[in-house]
Amino acid sequence: MHSPLISIAVPIYNTARYLPAALDSLLAQDYPHWEGLLWDDGSSDGSGRIAAAYAARDARFRVLGEGCNRGNPAALAAAFAQARGGFLGVLDSDDILEPAALSSMHAFLRAHPQLGMAYSQYVEINENGALLGPGTRCNTPYSARQLLVHFMTYQFRLIRTEAYRAIGGVDADADDAADYDLCLRLSETCSIGHLPQPLYRYRIRHDSLSCSQRLRQIRATFAASERALQRRGMAASHALSLGIRARHVLKPKPGVEPQA
Repeated sequence: MHSPLISIAVPIYNTARYLPAALDSLLAQDYPHWEGLLWDDGSSDGSGRIAAAYAARDARFRVLGEGCNRGNPAALAAAFAQARGGFLGVLDSDDILEPAALSSMHAFLRAHPQLGMAYSQYVEINENGALLGPGTRCNTPYSARQLLVHFMTYQFRLIRTEAYRAIGGVDADADDAADYDLCLRLSETCSIGHLPQPLYRYRIRHDSLSCSQRLRQIRATFAASERALQRRGMAASHALSLGIRARHVLKPKPGVEPQA
């Protein structure tokens, strides 16, 4: 039986330190029928040269992009527009797929043909690749309603191409919440399933989000939830409130003997 092609978009922007590990994780997949859509979004740190070297090494990689910075949502939408596969997924250029990620997710979707998308568990790693522990977002059981307030469909996702195209794909104007917005819209048109298996390593980077960027992301996520509330006809009977969880941290000052 012919195995369908899986298209994995890899949006790249100044991640030269981590990109080889991400692309090596695609090469290590035990499911060989994939294409890597390497969209270089105007990197200035040599990431583009790394992507080109991998494409020269393996024809399953395709280097895309226009050499200018369009932002992650626009880059992702543009990459998927050139996808040839029957399934779509995303590998962030600083993260890592487990070797059985594609085979496991494809088998799960094949066993559940009613699903338009599936997502797995994930683990968190630090900047050097050391394991920090299991990710917690997927601990919340999936429901389309709960997705309005909790992004449990976090990592790793595999989407049927027809389901993706039926909703118009990634909204390039969704800013920092494009992946969440995509999942919300998919939840309104198709069934989504959870494979409780850790298949993705999500890298925690100290330089990934500044405080201002984090606040912008929170606002974008809230706006995506509000749009979903409107689409679902729930705005007349329900309201969302924006909650920002703060935490005080007590640390000793450098050079000062801590008090007992």
